[in-house]
Amino acid sequence: MSDDVIIDHGHQHAINRVFALFLVLAIVGATLAKNYWFSTLTNIDLYIIVFFPVALLFISFGFGYASKKAIDYVPGEWESRKVLVTFSEYERMVEDYDEAYGELYAHPGDCMTFCCLLPVLFVFGYMFLIFQGQDIQLICPLVDTLLLLGIYYSIAGAVGFITGFRVPNIDAEEFFKAPPNDDSMEYAEKLDGARGLEVGVAVELGVRAGVQTLFNAEPKVGVKGLPDTVRIRIQVSHSGFDYPYLVGTVYKGAPVEETVETIKIRTRYPALLEYSMDENVTVIVARFKVPKRSSRVPYISDEDFRALARLLAEKLKENYESVQ
Repeated sequence: MSDDVIIDHGHQHAINRVFALFLVLAIVGATLAKNYWFSTLTNIDLYIIVFFPVALLFISFGFGYASKKAIDYVPGEWESRKVLVTFSEYERMVEDYDEAYGELYAHPGDCMTFCCLLPVLFVFGYMFLIFQGQDIQLICPLVDTLLLLGIYYSIAGAVGFITGFRVPNIDAEEFFKAPPNDDSMEYAEKLDGARGLEVGVAVELGVRAGVQTLFNAEPKVGVKGLPDTVRIRIQVSHSGFDYPYLVGTVYKGAPVEETVETIKIRTRYPALLEYSMDENVTVIVARFKVPKRSSRVPYISDEDFRALARLLAEKLKENYESVQ
């Protein structure tokens, strides 16, 4: 196999052909069963129009799942490089990445979509039974059944196959996975453009044989004019509501005593700064002093969060410059 090949679809194409043949046989078999083989069987319409399509949906899901897992990743050396981009540039990178490789990574949330389709399928089958009971003939009984079941079974098969295909990931999930988009990325974007801060996204790219993939991405927040030894990390706590806070660090900064400082900065809640040392790293945690008991759910606005970040940036800058 050529060294330029990263993804091999050979086995997948074989499974897809088997599924197509299976779907055709299911349509033809159900048509003949209804009109000839079991035409005198009681409730044959109920089986063919309601229960068989449900079974077809599950079988098609299995075919789709197998088709995705049959996509073979060809191991090889990747060249890794890191770049710092803006949020708008990162969004464009994610859009391009989704368009190119979106089918290769997992979408587990589609399992819920699959479950929701089952009652829809039953309703569709019930409507089909009502139509059959009207004795409306388009061409002839055999052709009418073939056309209607062909459309019905094709929809059920296609939906099941596509859903099954989207749920799993390929074996090379560490190379082709959904781009990171967690809470810290969302709150970092809120700080973009804030005075005194440098905000962007540190992206690790993998390049091989002209193919580029996203290995990792994380928000990067720093203090304007200061080196990378001064950094700000964003943490988000979920305890009934989103509670973002900031962790600032200064490598070999001025030593501080472990203490807590409360500062009013014209925000809904006062700012709370917690100072500590981690070996030779000065740590300042900035958060809001949110009441433990309140009749309303606490809310931290974007503007308040930016104000907290500006305050932390000022404190980090003071600490850094005091030892220069």
